[in-house]
Amino acid sequence: MLAQIREGLTRIDPREITCTRDIRAAVMVPIFVHQDRLHIVLTKRTDNMKAHPGEISFPGGMYEERDSDTRKTALRECCEEIGVKASDVEIIGRLDDERTLTGFVITPYVGIIPYPYTFKISQKEVAYLIHLPYEHLKGNAPVREETNYRGELETVDALYYNGERIWGATCRILLKLKRIAHDE
Repeated sequence: MLAQIREGLTRIDPREITCTRDIRAAVMVPIFVHQDRLHIVLTKRTDNMKAHPGEISFPGGMYEERDSDTRKTALRECCEEIGVKASDVEIIGRLDDERTLTGFVITPYVGIIPYPYTFKISQKEVAYLIHLPYEHLKGNAPVREETNYRGELETVDALYYNGERIWGATCRILLKLKRIAHDE
Protein backbone atom coordinates (compact mmCIF):
# COMPACT_ATOMS: atom_id res chain seq x y z
CA MET A 1 0.00 0.00 0.00
CA LEU A 2 2.86 2.37 0.79
CA ALA A 3 4.23 1.86 -2.71
CA GLN A 4 0.83 2.75 -4.19
CA ILE A 5 0.66 5.95 -2.12
CA ARG A 6 4.20 6.92 -3.13
CA GLU A 7 3.41 6.28 -6.79
CA GLY A 8 0.09 8.13 -6.59
CA LEU A 9 1.70 11.19 -5.02
CA THR A 10 4.23 11.40 -7.88
CA ARG A 11 1.39 11.53 -10.44
CA ILE A 12 -0.47 14.52 -9.00
CA ASP A 13 0.05 18.24 -9.29
CA PRO A 14 -1.35 19.50 -5.97
CA ARG A 15 -3.85 22.37 -6.17
CA GLU A 16 -2.70 25.50 -4.37
CA ILE A 17 -5.12 28.02 -2.91
CA THR A 18 -3.78 31.57 -2.87
CA CYS A 19 -4.36 33.25 0.48
CA THR A 20 -2.88 35.68 2.96
CA ARG A 21 -0.35 34.47 5.53
CA ASP A 22 -2.71 35.03 8.45
CA ILE A 23 -4.95 32.14 7.34
CA ARG A 24 -2.20 29.85 5.94
CA ALA A 25 -1.62 26.58 7.82
CA ALA A 26 0.01 23.22 7.14
CA VAL A 27 -0.41 19.69 8.44
CA MET A 28 1.59 16.50 8.37
CA VAL A 29 -0.14 13.26 7.43
CA PRO A 30 2.19 10.91 9.33
CA ILE A 31 2.08 7.30 8.21
CA PHE A 32 3.90 4.24 9.47
CA VAL A 33 3.98 0.53 8.71
CA HIS A 34 3.52 -2.02 11.50
CA GLN A 35 3.21 -5.74 10.79
CA ASP A 36 2.80 -5.01 7.08
CA ARG A 37 -0.18 -2.73 7.80
CA LEU A 38 -0.23 0.96 7.06
CA HIS A 39 -1.40 3.33 9.82
CA ILE A 40 -2.15 7.04 9.76
CA VAL A 41 -1.48 9.09 12.90
CA LEU A 42 -4.27 11.46 13.93
CA THR A 43 -4.63 13.63 17.01
CA LYS A 44 -7.63 14.25 19.23
CA ARG A 45 -7.39 17.96 20.02
CA THR A 46 -7.93 19.04 23.61
CA ASP A 47 -11.22 20.72 24.46
CA ASN A 48 -9.47 23.96 25.43
CA MET A 49 -8.06 24.70 21.96
CA LYS A 50 -9.19 28.01 20.44
CA ALA A 51 -9.68 26.54 16.96
CA HIS A 52 -11.32 23.16 16.37
CA PRO A 53 -11.49 22.03 20.04
CA GLY A 54 -12.04 18.32 20.62
CA GLU A 55 -11.81 17.49 16.93
CA ILE A 56 -9.77 14.81 15.22
CA SER A 57 -7.01 16.30 13.10
CA PHE A 58 -3.52 15.86 11.76
CA PRO A 59 -0.59 17.44 13.60
CA GLY A 60 -0.33 20.92 12.17
CA GLY A 61 -0.86 24.59 12.66
CA MET A 62 -0.39 28.12 11.45
CA TYR A 63 2.40 29.27 9.17
CA GLU A 64 4.92 31.48 10.98
CA GLU A 65 7.50 33.88 9.57
CA ARG A 66 10.33 31.67 10.88
CA ASP A 67 9.04 28.88 8.62
CA SER A 68 10.54 29.40 5.19
CA ASP A 69 7.62 27.52 3.64
CA THR A 70 4.58 25.41 4.56
CA ARG A 71 6.67 22.23 4.49
CA LYS A 72 8.68 23.62 7.40
CA THR A 73 5.42 24.57 9.15
CA ALA A 74 4.13 20.99 8.88
CA LEU A 75 7.41 19.55 10.19
CA ARG A 76 7.64 22.08 13.05
CA GLU A 77 4.05 21.51 14.14
CA CYS A 78 4.44 17.72 13.94
CA CYS A 79 7.38 18.00 16.33
CA GLU A 80 5.61 20.46 18.66
CA GLU A 81 2.36 18.49 18.87
CA ILE A 82 3.44 14.84 18.82
CA GLY A 83 7.21 14.94 19.25
CA VAL A 84 8.21 13.62 15.82
CA LYS A 85 11.57 15.10 14.85
CA ALA A 86 11.89 16.53 11.33
CA SER A 87 14.89 14.27 10.71
CA ASP A 88 12.66 11.23 11.37
CA VAL A 89 10.11 12.16 8.67
CA GLU A 90 10.49 11.22 5.02
CA ILE A 91 8.12 13.51 3.16
CA ILE A 92 6.86 11.62 0.13
CA GLY A 93 4.47 14.19 -1.28
CA ARG A 94 1.87 16.85 -0.91
CA LEU A 95 -1.89 16.90 -1.37
CA ASP A 96 -4.27 19.64 -2.55
CA ASP A 97 -4.70 22.64 -0.30
CA GLU A 98 -7.93 22.50 1.72
CA ARG A 99 -10.07 25.33 3.04
CA THR A 100 -11.64 24.78 6.47
CA LEU A 101 -15.10 25.95 7.56
CA THR A 102 -13.29 28.45 9.80
CA GLY A 103 -11.57 30.01 6.77
CA PHE A 104 -8.05 28.61 7.15
CA VAL A 105 -6.18 27.23 4.13
CA ILE A 106 -4.29 24.02 4.95
CA THR A 107 -1.41 22.55 2.95
CA PRO A 108 -1.10 18.80 3.75
CA TYR A 109 2.18 16.89 3.46
CA VAL A 110 2.42 13.10 3.59
CA GLY A 111 5.37 11.76 5.57
CA ILE A 112 6.61 8.34 6.60
CA ILE A 113 7.77 7.94 10.18
CA PRO A 114 9.59 4.95 11.65
CA TYR A 115 7.84 2.36 13.77
CA PRO A 116 7.93 1.95 16.69
CA TYR A 117 8.14 5.62 17.60
CA THR A 118 8.18 7.26 21.00
CA PHE A 119 5.65 10.06 20.62
CA LYS A 120 5.74 13.01 23.02
CA ILE A 121 2.38 14.70 22.83
CA SER A 122 1.79 18.31 23.78
CA GLN A 123 -0.61 18.06 26.71
CA LYS A 124 -1.87 21.56 25.94
CA GLU A 125 -2.90 20.72 22.37
CA VAL A 126 -3.34 16.95 22.10
CA ALA A 127 -5.57 14.78 24.27
CA TYR A 128 -4.39 11.53 22.65
CA LEU A 129 -3.27 9.90 19.41
CA ILE A 130 -5.23 7.67 17.08
CA HIS A 131 -3.45 5.16 14.86
CA LEU A 132 -5.99 4.78 12.07
CA PRO A 133 -5.42 1.55 10.11
CA TYR A 134 -5.46 2.28 6.40
CA GLU A 135 -7.70 -0.77 5.92
CA HIS A 136 -10.41 1.05 7.88
CA LEU A 137 -10.17 4.03 5.54
CA LYS A 138 -10.12 1.77 2.49
CA GLY A 139 -13.08 -0.31 3.65
CA ASN A 140 -15.44 2.45 4.78
CA ALA A 141 -17.28 5.02 2.71
CA PRO A 142 -17.83 8.45 4.21
CA VAL A 143 -21.22 9.35 5.65
CA ARG A 144 -22.89 12.54 4.40
CA GLU A 145 -24.33 14.36 7.38
CA GLU A 146 -25.42 17.78 8.47
CA THR A 147 -23.54 19.57 11.19
CA ASN A 148 -24.50 22.77 12.97
CA TYR A 149 -21.44 24.91 12.59
CA ARG A 150 -21.54 28.45 13.95
CA GLY A 151 -25.33 28.48 13.81
CA GLU A 152 -25.56 27.30 10.21
CA LEU A 153 -26.25 23.82 8.89
CA GLU A 154 -23.44 22.48 6.73
CA THR A 155 -23.39 19.17 4.89
CA VAL A 156 -20.07 17.40 5.43
CA ASP A 157 -18.46 14.02 4.87
CA ALA A 158 -17.55 12.11 8.01
CA LEU A 159 -15.80 8.87 8.85
CA TYR A 160 -16.05 7.06 12.16
CA TYR A 161 -13.36 5.05 13.89
CA ASN A 162 -13.63 3.62 17.42
CA GLY A 163 -16.42 6.05 18.22
CA GLU A 164 -14.51 9.09 16.96
CA ARG A 165 -15.95 11.36 14.27
CA ILE A 166 -13.44 12.40 11.62
CA TRP A 167 -14.89 15.18 9.50
CA GLY A 168 -14.16 18.45 7.74
CA ALA A 169 -10.76 19.06 6.18
CA THR A 170 -9.27 16.03 7.96
CA CYS A 171 -11.84 13.73 6.37
CA ARG A 172 -11.39 15.33 2.94
CA ILE A 173 -7.59 14.91 3.16
CA LEU A 174 -7.96 11.24 4.13
CA LEU A 175 -10.36 10.63 1.23
CA LYS A 176 -7.96 12.30 -1.22
CA LEU A 177 -5.14 10.11 0.05
CA LYS A 178 -7.34 7.07 -0.49
CA ARG A 179 -8.26 8.17 -4.04
CA ILE A 180 -4.62 8.79 -4.92
CA ALA A 181 -3.55 5.40 -3.60
CA HIS A 182 -6.24 3.65 -5.61
CA ASP A 183 -5.99 5.87 -8.71
CA GLU A 184 -9.68 6.83 -8.42
